[in-house]
Amino acid sequence: MPTRTFKRLDEEKQERVLRSAIREFHECGFEKAKMEVIAQNAEVAKGSMYQYFSDKKELFLYCASWTLEYFMKDIDTQTPLKNIDIFDYFLSGVRGQIELIKREPLLLMFMQDLTSGKFGELTKESMDGLWRIGDEYMLELVSTGKKKGTIRDDVDDFLLVLFVKGATSKINEHLFKEAEKCGFNMDDLQYAKIEESLNRMVLLLKQGMGR
Repeated sequence: MPTRTFKRLDEEKQERVLRSAIREFHECGFEKAKMEVIAQNAEVAKGSMYQYFSDKKELFLYCASWTLEYFMKDIDTQTPLKNIDIFDYFLSGVRGQIELIKREPLLLMFMQDLTSGKFGELTKESMDGLWRIGDEYMLELVSTGKKKGTIRDDVDDFLLVLFVKGATSKINEHLFKEAEKCGFNMDDLQYAKIEESLNRMVLLLKQGMGR
């Protein structure tokens, strides 16, 4: 966790430091990333970085959690997560990523680095707790869907969550590859094709696990 000194910074300066670190980790990897480069690009003194974080690892782990929280808040502003249907949850999550491709390609690429295992054990350490929270939330969505009669009740909840996670993982991978092909600058036609694919994916999910 960051120090009180970091938390006392205004939000703009905090974000500048984190975005500088995320860019350095994405471009150089964890081992080769340099605190002095992060400080320089964030326009702060190198010594200040060690007043904000005890070491590079602590900074990395906080960057990972901050990025995930940024995504979740962004999705929540579009479709509030409370009591959301699991199919709407899938749609809002992927549509949120489509919008983030336009606005936040760096954060999206860093997230892809994390989920692909680029950072080895650090990926596991930074993601385990958040994945667990995500699984618990999806289990709750499945349980709610069964009670509402929108999800079939003849399949174990955990298997249904695995099914949704597998579909989500693949569509996210597809989105990232399509965006990467055009340098994260997709035109309206490309977005329309992705939207069509997304709607078909949701239809398949409903046919597989819906009632």
